[in-house]
Parts: sequence; structure tokens; C-alpha cells
Amino acid sequence: MIIALSGTPGTGKHTLAARLKADLDYDVLDVGDLIKRGGLTAHVSIRDLNLAVGPLLKENSVVISHMAHFLRSPRIDFFVVLRCDPLVLIKRLKKRGYKNKKIYDNALFEAIDGTYIEAIELHKNVVQIDNTHSIKKSITLLRKLIEENKVPKPFKKDYSRRIRTIEKLVGF
Repeated sequence: MIIALSGTPGTGKHTLAARLKADLDYDVLDVGDLIKRGGLTAHVSIRDLNLAVGPLLKENSVVISHMAHFLRSPRIDFFVVLRCDPLVLIKRLKKRGYKNKKIYDNALFEAIDGTYIEAIELHKNVVQIDNTHSIKKSITLLRKLIEENKVPKPFKKDYSRRIRTIEKLVGF
């Protein structure tokens, strides 16, 4: 199975991919690493992303990037969008040293379901997993998807109610 793992920065893509690698011996194709090695530019176009990643896809792998949902390969079995409560996301991004503008933009994008909306406009095989509190629960859901083709229950959280709090917390 090939999984494209996407989500707002800070939702846990790298952490979850590392667990897939350790638990299921999945290959991890990190778009960020491709950029660092010079295979892509930092301001990658969707066309270039697809041209670079498409030939590298292989069975039992996960592609991680906040842009993974823009991949167009028919070989990708599922597009998984990791979700996180924007208030928790703010804490994670502050720990990483992100500037307030970038924190605000990412938390707001998460609150309005940005990545998920982009993904479902392009694909039918999109799954959301809430990774706010438990990486263990997230990996269990992902393992069931991979091993049993069992799709997690629909994500029903509405984070748009957090927008005013995001503005207060981040200083806007």
C-alpha cells in the first residue's frame, strides 16, 4: 500500500511516518529531504512535486509533506490528512520557534479544514486522522487502514470555533 501523508505543519506527519517505518517496515519518502538534497526547490510547484515524487513511489511506502495531498499518482491508495486542534498546534509550532505570522497562518488553515478541503477536491480516497493527543491511537488507526483496509470513522470536529482564540493567542 502507498500512503500520502499530509497535514498542516505540526500535526505529526514525521512522527507518524517514523512509527510506520519502525512498526511496519514502510519506506518513508520525505519531500522535505528531496528539497534538501536538491531534487526539488523550496518553492516547489505542484507539477514539479508530481514529476519528482511519482517515479519514486513504491509499494509499502509513505510520502510525507504538507503538500502530499497534491500528488496525482493513481498508485497512491490513500491520502491521509493528519488533523490537530489548532490550540495544541500553536503550542507545537511555538516550541519549534516559528514566528507568530507563520503560527497564525498554520493554525488558521487548520481551523478552517484547509488541507482536508484541498485533498477532497482532488481525491476520493481521503482519510482524516486526529493526531491532537495520541500518536498511539493515530498509529493504530493507520495500521488498521493499511493492514485491514479499514477506514477510520469520519472526522467530525469543527475547529472553526477556535478562530477568535487563535487571534488572541498569537497576537493578531
